Amino acid sequence: MAPEFIDGVRSQPDVLRRSAAAVREALDGGPVTELLGRGRIAAIGMGASTHAVAGFAAALRAAGRPAVALSAADLVSNGVVSDGVVSDGVVSDGVPAGLADAYLGVSQSGRSTETVEAMRAVGRGAPRVALTNNPGYPLGAVADAVLPLGCGEDTRVSTLSYTATVQALGLLVDALTGTVSADWDALPGQAADVLRGDATPVVDAFADVAAIDVVGSGVRLASVGAAALLLRESVHLPTAGFTTREYLHGPLEVAAPGRGALVFGEPGGREARLAGELAGWGAAVVFVSSGGDVPEQSNLRVVRLPAVGGLAGAVLDILPVQVVAAGLAQRKGMAIGLHHMPDDTKVGPPEG
Repeated sequence: MAPEFIDGVRSQPDVLRRSAAAVREALDGGPVTELLGRGRIAAIGMGASTHAVAGFAAALRAAGRPAVALSAADLVSNGVVSDGVVSDGVVSDGVPAGLADAYLGVSQSGRSTETVEAMRAVGRGAPRVALTNNPGYPLGAVADAVLPLGCGEDTRVSTLSYTATVQALGLLVDALTGTVSADWDALPGQAADVLRGDATPVVDAFADVAAIDVVGSGVRLASVGAAALLLRESVHLPTAGFTTREYLHGPLEVAAPGRGALVFGEPGGREARLAGELAGWGAAVVFVSSGGDVPEQSNLRVVRLPAVGGLAGAVLDILPVQVVAAGLAQRKGMAIGLHHMPDDTKVGPPEG
């Protein structure tokens, strides 16, 4: 049975410890790093996993390794034509040869239809690795090797499997690049510290906004997409996620009183300046940063996180957003859960 939303949120320090142990065991001496060890990696996902792989690819590129992140939806078709009859099944158009040298498919459930079909369509000779919480499910069955999350059952709106996925991807980046990007053993304690923070000022800031734009860049693209999706799913707020430079080219025109903006960045960066600009135009702005030198205004709140970079930092980024979502749901008298569940987004688990 899925845990209640806030219970799942609060359990994440323990989940991160347990998941890290499972991932490290699989990476240590296993085939994953060898399969993904050379050439350009394409990381594929759907939903929250799409955003996680965006951060993964950015982290690899920052370390000098060619990598791209793809939505599996870009590699499949909605309509299948057979003998002139159109059905609404999902199939892959095929993954072009040379798109990448190796493929990583990410799905917490192991059942995301589009990810399974995209990975199934990868040409022979290109290694396929699955990152999933359920190795025996369809995604694992089409992969050459599986990296298990080992994080247990998620909340109905994804929380703990997302942070475990981002942590696993960070550990994988380190294994592939021979680097140590974070003190991973310290991350669960840092997560616990963040979860003890007071979310009330941010809940107050966003309580009456009509919509929220989420903005950031680099590895924090994971945080941008995941935060926008989380707020949309959990409290039904219209949201949109943007890379920082893209946001400057038009989307910021909606900034005004009654609109919200959630910006991930650091003092001195373009995001910090953007947060001030948006507040000056009347938007309710929350700036998430590990720096302490960002002045607050009446409509600019700063959430200060431990000074942790890379994908470990992206794990911490989403935690206050989860707590804020719980607070907003309580204010609105909403129960957090998924109410609309299309029957073609998951492939059934193995029988038996």
